Amino acid sequence: MAKKSEIKESKKEQAVPLTLRTQSVFLKLKGCLDGLVDAYCSLTKIESGQARNLVRQKAATLMRRGQYGKAIDHYNKLVGQGLEDAGLYYNLGICCEREGMDAEAEEAYKKASEMDKTLTDAFYRLGLMAIQNDDSKAAVKYLSALARKDKTSFDVMYNLGVAYDKLKNYEKAVENFTKAIEIEPNYSKAHKRLGYTYEAMGNREEAMECFKKAMELEEI
Repeated sequence: MAKKSEIKESKKEQAVPLTLRTQSVFLKLKGCLDGLVDAYCSLTKIESGQARNLVRQKAATLMRRGQYGKAIDHYNKLVGQGLEDAGLYYNLGICCEREGMDAEAEEAYKKASEMDKTLTDAFYRLGLMAIQNDDSKAAVKYLSALARKDKTSFDVMYNLGVAYDKLKNYEKAVENFTKAIEIEPNYSKAHKRLGYTYEAMGNREEAMECFKKAMELEEI
């Protein structure tokens, strides 16, 4: 008669291939389901609410997987069917931005912000894109609108400082960098940017203090 320890070991050895087979079955089923959803999304006119929800869920899944190009195709299908939803346009903007389609991303973000004035993320993305595209006036417009609603956002205050600095409106840049530092005093880059702004203004002492503080924080 086999010992108890030997019986347990035997069961453990049998469990391994069973687990692998189970995983294989699940993966195959998942692949089949994904294929069915893809086929349905490509053939259907997505006129019913149920069909639209399915296409939207598929688009969100593709977006999470980083398959932004395919997600864009699905979101555009929904837009083409006249679905007016701020969240949909915002997600479309994110996907377009990830794919380097800046003009399309900007258009989607603007549409989202027009449809929902409380969707602050859309305004923020527009502000960041404006900074990246050297359109600092537009960046100030979008980020200032956010700052008026919420003066406690470090990201808004910091990037508003960057936009004003690019416009050489150094007083406003100092004001916003200072507010950002009050919110996040341990962010060394904010001290450094404030230092560069002071340096551009000819205030060398203030600039040196900022650079010194930035170095201290980077050493921590």
